[in-house]
Parts: sequence; structure tokens; C-alpha cells
Amino acid sequence: MNLKYTIIEGTLNGEMKQCEIPFALVFEENGIYFLETFLPVDFFEKNDFSKKYNLTGKTEKGYKIEIKDLTYSLYQGKNRKAKFVCRNYLKLTKENNISKELIGDREDSILFIEIEGFNTKFSDYTDVKKIRQYGEVDDFDINFDHTSCSMYAQIDGFRENYFHLVFSKSVSNDLISIDFTKNSGQGILTFKHYQKLKKQFIGFLSLINGGDVYVRRELTGKTYKVDGSDSQIVYIYSFFKKNTSNTSHYIPINDNHSYSSSIFQNAFLECFNNFYHSDIKLDLVSIISSLNASFTTSGIQQSYSILINALEKLCSNYQKSNENLIENYIPNELWENTIKDNLIKVLKAYKPQINSNDKNNFSIFNSKIGDLNRRKNSTVEKMYELFKFGCIPINENVNNLINKERHTAVHNGEFGKNSTEEYINYLKLDHILRDLILNIIDYRSYRKHTYEYATIEERRKAYPKRKKEPVTYVCSQPYRK
Repeated sequence: MNLKYTIIEGTLNGEMKQCEIPFALVFEENGIYFLETFLPVDFFEKNDFSKKYNLTGKTEKGYKIEIKDLTYSLYQGKNRKAKFVCRNYLKLTKENNISKELIGDREDSILFIEIEGFNTKFSDYTDVKKIRQYGEVDDFDINFDHTSCSMYAQIDGFRENYFHLVFSKSVSNDLISIDFTKNSGQGILTFKHYQKLKKQFIGFLSLINGGDVYVRRELTGKTYKVDGSDSQIVYIYSFFKKNTSNTSHYIPINDNHSYSSSIFQNAFLECFNNFYHSDIKLDLVSIISSLNASFTTSGIQQSYSILINALEKLCSNYQKSNENLIENYIPNELWENTIKDNLIKVLKAYKPQINSNDKNNFSIFNSKIGDLNRRKNSTVEKMYELFKFGCIPINENVNNLINKERHTAVHNGEFGKNSTEEYINYLKLDHILRDLILNIIDYRSYRKHTYEYATIEERRKAYPKRKKEPVTYVCSQPYRK
């Protein structure tokens, strides 16, 4: 384990009790942070292993340190040595030596974040001019080292909605850094604003990445280093380092810099706001997590099961959120005053034949007429309604998924006649789920299909261009050259 911080004084707070700690060490191993210290006499109790603790203290370098959600991993009664694992984050705060006149009373903004699991080819390059004694040197070795794009997000309670993002390799490690400080002509994303949209922002990154994305560090405060390596306040999250090699290329941000150039600007400027508000209604983030989990699961049957459960969950979420859902197939006045009575008359005319095998047949069937015009909210009906909302073309492939493949998978545990058909069925379900989310948020850039469940013409007909409402971008920063 790597020693990261030495704590020279601190307080350990738990439910209904706390203690002072004069000394502690913080270690890191494979992304997880651990705390080792010695506890006072009689502080530890046997049931404490199920409890969480928070620590506040001061490091030997003078930083204020806060560690959130510590749980016991070891306790030695002989010398009272305790070892804790951090289940959330560490927060480091440096003393601010800059006068208040220079920084004012402005609210802390999010400056940089570092993310794990994100794979992309950068779309933009830094132009470096080389000049020697005899003049400028021609150098055509272009290095695409960052991606710059704008993001639109209109959220209740926050006025500014137009922000700038720069993706690049972190100078501190192999992670991807997102820089929010290059905001000329755009807005400042405050830390409170960022926390409000953080879940959807990371879920959106996970969608376009085709694999789960995790935040390792968040940099905020009044001061920072321009290269993104440090700031006055740093949050460090404790979790195992993630394998970033296996991600879907359905949105091909890792194929070529020209793709990512188009994708990033379209996705963040045109789609993120839609994603934020759609997630609140439909919980898209959990569906994306299922998509990514199925992609990294080796067994096709297990992957298909994950996706079919995700699809049914999305169907239920859509129906719950649909305030305009009409309960009746036929307008109720027409049904009650005309059609229902005529059906009963026809039945009565054939009553002897209906009761020929069982004298109760007519009564049983007649009692069901009242429910014929009510939606039974079956899974099949929910799927057709969701697919219509998500602009999925209804063709033979899609009908088979709804009426046959889903049923045999859920009820009989059969996913196809052979391994080839199982794989095709899985790809179809994967692509339909991704298209549902992308169509809902109106993503209009590149998609890389491995399997075509519909023709281009069928897709165009089901997913026509939408009329966009004019957007007013609100920002606070003047344009600077």
C-alpha cells in the first residue's frame, strides 16, 4: 500500500459517539483508501463493524482532511489498532492565502474532474510553433490531444445554462480530465449546480462511452493550478480502479478524431439537456448501467437476461411517467352508447349455440365485455407504446422480439435455436435499447450498428426530424480572445 497522508490530529465521528485521534495514516491500494490508527480504551464495540464513521482532521502539511463513510476492516484488541476502509471520498482543503478583495464572494465552481473508464479519440489538436535561429520550422506531426465542446443544461433553480468542456489526458495520471475553467463567452458551472446534474452527467458520459464512467477526483475552491493538477479543495473518491479496455463502439467516439468531433458537439449541446430531464422521468441512467453490464458479461444468455429486464423496466417507467396515457382503446362514450350494446345483442342472438357445451358460457363471456375497452397494461402493450414513443420502427424483427423472443426468454429460458441466433437476438435487443435512449434524447450523430434490425428507410420513417424550440443561452463570462 502507498502512504498518501499523515494525520496529526483528528476526530472520528460515529452514530451516538466520537473520539479524538492524535495520529493516523491514510494509505491507497488499487484505488481504495484505508485509514490506520489506534483507538482510545473502550471505544470499540463488537457491533461497530456494521456502522459507518466520518473523520475530520489535519494533515502534517497543514491541509484540512475529511474522510466520508469509514467502516472497520480490522480491529486488534490487544493494542487497540484499527483499520478502516473508505466507502465514499476524501476531501482535502488547503488554506486560502489570497485576499478576499481579489477573489470576492463568488460561489465555488467545479474546476476540473478526473474520470476513469472513458475511452475516446480526441478531436482537436494544440498548434505548437517551432522557431529556430533561422526561422519557423515546418512540422506536420499533428497530435490530437483534446476535445472541446459546449454543453447546454437548463435546470430549475439555476440561471446559467451554457458551459464549456475540454477533455484531455490528465497531467497527474492516465485518467481523462474535464476542464470547466475555459469559459470565455460562456458560463461558470458552480459546484452546487454540478452536484445537481452530476448523476446525469456521468450517466451521459457512460452512454456515449459504451461503458461505465466513474469520477475519481473533483477539483473546486477559489484557487487552482491551470494544468488541472491541484486546487484549493479536492475530492478523491475511493473505489477499485476500473478496467477501461472493453467498451461498446455503438457511438464511435474511440474510432477516429473526426467522429468524436461531430459527436461531442452534437451530444452535449443538443442532447444533454434532453437526457437530464428524461432521466428524471424514466431513470435512463439505470438502463445505461444495465446495457454496459450486459456488454461486459461473457455469457450471451446472461447478457440477454440483463437487457430484457432493463427493457421491461423502461416500459414500466415510461407508462408511469405518461400523464397522457388514454385508458380506453375506443372513446368511452362511443363504446358505452353504441358498440357495447350492439355486441351484447349479437351475443344474445347466438346464446343457444354459445351455451351448447356449457350453460355458463354466455354469462361468463358477457361479463368480460365490460373490460374489452380497457387497457390491461400487458408487457406487450407497454412495449409497443414505448417503441412508438422512442421512434423504433415496428417491423417483423421488432414484432418477433415483442411477441416471441421476449416470451420464450422470460418464461422458458430459451434465447434462440442455436448460438448464432442467440447472438443475433442479443445484438438486436442491445441496439433497440440504445436506439430508444438516443432517439428519446434526439441524438442525431453517428451510430455504429453491428446488426441491422431495420432498414434505413424504416428508421427514417419512424424517427423523423423534430422541430426544435429556440434556445436562449444564458452565461456570465464575457468573450476573451
